[in-house]
Amino acid sequence: MQIVEDEDNEPPEVRKNILANPSPPTRAVSVRGEGRDEEWKTKGTICASMGAMVPLVGKLDMLLGPQGWSSKRVKDAIHLLKADVEEISCYLHELAEVEDPPTTGMCWMNEARDLSYDMEDFIHSLYEKREDPSIVAKTYRALGKFTSPVKTPKRLVQTISEFRMYVQEAIQRREVYGLSDSGPCSVSNWRRRFVSVGPMLPTRYEETADIIVDGRMNEFITSLAEDGEQHLKVISVFGSSCLGKTTFARVLYNRFVKQYSCQAFIRVSRKPDMKRIFGDMLSQLQGKHPPHGCKEIELIDSITKYLQDKSYLIIIDDVWTASLWNAINQVFPKGSHGSRIITTTQIEDVALTCCRYRSELVFEMKPLDEDHSRKLFFNRLFFSESYCPQDLKEILTEIVEICGGLPLATVSIASLLASQPVITIDLLTYINQSLISCFSANSTSERTRKVLNLSYNNLPNHLKTCLLYVSMYLEGRTFYKDDLVKQWMAEGFIETTQCQVVEKVAESYLHQLIGRRFIQPTSINYNNEVVSCTVHDQYMILLHTSLQKRISLWQ
Repeated sequence: MQIVEDEDNEPPEVRKNILANPSPPTRAVSVRGEGRDEEWKTKGTICASMGAMVPLVGKLDMLLGPQGWSSKRVKDAIHLLKADVEEISCYLHELAEVEDPPTTGMCWMNEARDLSYDMEDFIHSLYEKREDPSIVAKTYRALGKFTSPVKTPKRLVQTISEFRMYVQEAIQRREVYGLSDSGPCSVSNWRRRFVSVGPMLPTRYEETADIIVDGRMNEFITSLAEDGEQHLKVISVFGSSCLGKTTFARVLYNRFVKQYSCQAFIRVSRKPDMKRIFGDMLSQLQGKHPPHGCKEIELIDSITKYLQDKSYLIIIDDVWTASLWNAINQVFPKGSHGSRIITTTQIEDVALTCCRYRSELVFEMKPLDEDHSRKLFFNRLFFSESYCPQDLKEILTEIVEICGGLPLATVSIASLLASQPVITIDLLTYINQSLISCFSANSTSERTRKVLNLSYNNLPNHLKTCLLYVSMYLEGRTFYKDDLVKQWMAEGFIETTQCQVVEKVAESYLHQLIGRRFIQPTSINYNNEVVSCTVHDQYMILLHTSLQKRISLWQ
């Protein structure tokens, strides 16, 4: 659609299309980016750090092209706005590359991003083809402080000039905030991120590869294997956060699952949804979803009846209270078929409650020793320590020692390094120095959280945006891979060239986040394709903290 207008007598169809809906509920997705409309919609992508600045520059370019405005006055105004947007984009990009921007810098970034969204909404409205008056009215309200209905090129030039004024004011505030090159909060005074410039090599994901089974674990596994007792027995794995309880439970599950006629691996959370828990349990046991609209009591009765006279292995992961365990435990029939339930928890009293205070059935997770920590780290990074270059071994060993035997921290740092196209001494020195400051914290969860934050801060912008989107899911909730990928596509987070398939690129984003251990597959089919995923509770806390920090700066 070309926008053509006369300086004094504008065609009616142009007036109708000047302002339409700037922000539809979801963004249109092009499969291969073919056609002018698809090119418009995929001209750069929105990201958490840059807002809409990148697509905005591309859309302003298109307005200057043959399918844009023919009025010289309008084109001159767009040229000037584009120059201002490019300038503020450079400043925004500089701050986005800082590892931990100052508070004033984060405030300014929020202001610049908000302005980019307002401008993109307005520019996008110039190409909308809808003529619904209610949509136009909504647009006026959404952009009220910036625009009035545009009816002539003169009014359009006025609106663009207003946006230029807001951009220039934002650039001036950068000076006031001390963010300029000569200011006290200059970018040059802050450490920059190390960000991988290319995707990770695809590797087969195995959750159990994120833990090393040491001697204590082997003894415990052996004792369970040799236990011939036929009465229902509950085993509990307990320990501080980030010690690998869930992964060890998965090791036990994989080791014994074939001995039982039915099985389930259930993840709960601090704020459990009991109906969802029982529905998920019944679904895994039966191999099909329960009827829609089932009440909680009906799910409980169905589970109890289904498990009657069967041998079963069920994992209940992340139990926080004894009352929660009692609510779940009521569904299990007390038969004599050798059934086993394995719970994980951070609270010793809850672990003992699950096992009826039989301490021999409680396994306490502890940090890995130095040898097993090295094995876990080097296996993740080089597949084996023997493949580690000699000139890197000394500093890498220091990094392993600083991780303190915490499996999640160790794997997170190894995955961060594995995402780099080249591992240099400078990079390792940066990681080493960052870790030293991280591990001044006392609790294992706080220390690990700081390590995860280091990995998160060094994500490429497009992956950080997609990961932040995942925070909309509740803690402990499982989500389908296909749903998440389509949501990313609809939001316009996926950057492609004309020869790329958007869905394939979106799936590659997911696999990169899995490779970096931010997202954990919960179900993988026989073709080794991810079906469903979840996010570790520590990563979810990190994402919510990041979002809350941004929101507090807006208020």
